[in-house]
Amino acid sequence: MPMAFVRFIAICEIFGAVGLVAPRAFGIHPELTPLASMGLAVIMAGAAVLHYRIHELKPIIVNAVLLCLCLLVAYGRR
Repeated sequence: MPMAFVRFIAICEIFGAVGLVAPRAFGIHPELTPLASMGLAVIMAGAAVLHYRIHELKPIIVNAVLLCLCLLVAYGRR
C-alpha cells in the first residue's frame, strides 16, 4: 500500500474514534456516533478483505470482531 493511503486510513480511524467518543462526552450532535461507527465498520471490512487477499487469516478475526462491535454501536445509538 502507498504510504499516503496508509496515512489517510490512519487519519480516518482517528476521526472515527473521536466521532465515537466526543458526541457522548460533550453532549453535542449525538447523531454523529452511528455515522462514525459505520465509517469504522467500512474500514474494518476493507481491512478484512485486504488481509484475505494477502493470505493473512489471523488478523481477519480481529477485523471481524471490531466490525461487529462497530455495527452494534451503530445499531444501539440509532
